[in-house]
Amino acid sequence: MTQMNGSDSPDDARRRGNRTLRVLRTARVTPRMTRITLGGPELASFPKHGPDQRIKMFFPVPGQLRPAMPRASSGGPVWPPGEPRPVIRTYTVRRHDPAAGELDVDFVLHGGHGPAASWAAKAEQGDWVGVSEPGGRYQPDPAADAHLVIGDESALPAIATVLAALPAGVVTEVFVEVADAAEEQPLPTAADARVRWLHRVARPAGEALIEAIRVLPAVPGGRCQAWVSAESAAVRDIRAFLLDSRGLSRRQVYATGYWRAR
Repeated sequence: MTQMNGSDSPDDARRRGNRTLRVLRTARVTPRMTRITLGGPELASFPKHGPDQRIKMFFPVPGQLRPAMPRASSGGPVWPPGEPRPVIRTYTVRRHDPAAGELDVDFVLHGGHGPAASWAAKAEQGDWVGVSEPGGRYQPDPAADAHLVIGDESALPAIATVLAALPAGVVTEVFVEVADAAEEQPLPTAADARVRWLHRVARPAGEALIEAIRVLPAVPGGRCQAWVSAESAAVRDIRAFLLDSRGLSRRQVYATGYWRAR
């Protein structure tokens, strides 16, 4: 098992760009989504939270209590010799509370759990996980008259942060595809938002989203900014539709495929 970085200070973590944190608590948000709250001394230097911030997470492999973490170098990451590399996945920061020393990450517990979801399903207080510096290029356009926010349950943590960052009163149309009504959750926002929940039930992932966007008579009026994140093929189709059939420019559409159905 690994015991790397046991003496790191918060400043060491900041310079390295990665941190090892511990599970403080877990909570079930919906039947298929769990929230893991992380903390520890190395969280002290974590940058200020913004909308749609993404982090790399480093999950221990069998035989490890704490994941091996790379050291930054001019030639790229340097891994500890003799240590198995952790499983690495990208997730969105759901909440960062510097005063409380807490970082929330939400995990979809889908059928046939991957290694990250399997870790989250079994996570207990005190478990170790690695977290990178946050990244992400999205910022709400202050000149936008309206916003279009589109995604599935994998994007719900990001959708929540996007809506929370929108200006008060701005017209916002939101489309969210989830498995069923039990997966709906509150999405607080000061924007003038209308949220449409689309229930997948037994349909292929992304189909309900694509259909809903294609029958949208027009994008919200004026200068519109669109944010789209879901299954990769669905994101590709929706982005093409917004560009080709609804006249949005490439700069007005921020689109990211979060996962692949096949």
